[in-house]
Parts: sequence; C-alpha cells; structure tokens
Amino acid sequence: MTEIDGFAMRPRWRPGINAFDWYDEGYRIVGELRSRFPDVHVKPEFAQYVFSVNERREAWGLRRSAFRTNPRPGT
Repeated sequence: MTEIDGFAMRPRWRPGINAFDWYDEGYRIVGELRSRFPDVHVKPEFAQYVFSVNERREAWGLRRSAFRTNPRPGT
C-alpha cells in the first residue's frame, strides 16, 4: 500500500495487492496473539482500514448503520 499520513484514512492499495488477503492475514495474526496472550484483549483495529463499518456489519449479517443528521420525531 502507499504510505498514509496517520491512521485516519483507509489505505490506497498498490496495483496487484489483494486487500482481502491482507485482511485475512491480519485476523490470523490477531488469532495467534490471542492464543499466546489469553489475558490480553487484542482488538483487530486494522479492519477499519480495509472495510467500512457497514461492509463489516453486512459480513456479520447485521443491518447497515445509518447516521441521520436531522432526526425525525418518533424514530
């Protein structure tokens, strides 16, 4: 991926890089860390830089999040 300034944006993947493979490898590493350090809460924060919140929610079978700027009465 190209270098990004900070952690506030999703990476821009170079041609030929498979973001899904990178994501899977990240979860493999998280699983290994969790098994080595069972008393430590290892969070897969990297995931937000590969897929959006709604993409991850859909993968888990959940509804997409919608943020309303002008909430309507009764909703």
